[in-house]
Amino acid sequence: MAESDPALRRIERLSLMACAVLAAAAGIVTHRVEAPLGVLGGGALVAISYRGIKAGITALVDAGAGGTRHVVIALVKCFTRYAILAIAAYVIMARLRLPPVAVFAGASSLVIAVMVEALRGLSHGR
Repeated sequence: MAESDPALRRIERLSLMACAVLAAAAGIVTHRVEAPLGVLGGGALVAISYRGIKAGITALVDAGAGGTRHVVIALVKCFTRYAILAIAAYVIMARLRLPPVAVFAGASSLVIAVMVEALRGLSHGR
């Protein structure tokens, strides 16, 4: 499904680029493979969370036209995504033992993308 909002498309692209840059920087700084993998794992966690929130909001907006059944299906999908998110976080932190700071850096890639987009909006507003 193609995204209709160009700002969200830019944020998604910027988030991927920020995660890649952070992963490369983590590898260069630490000279260990666990740090970039942790950044990529954190990026995957934030991507799963973002898609879940986006799908939930879209379902709520579309609920007026689709009725109660579509809302129930959307809620089941939302909770399923968060269960997957919890399992992924458990595997990343407890089983793979990736560095928590690196995972946090990867999860921050969406925040970085939103900040860049906000600064872009401020500079165009002048």
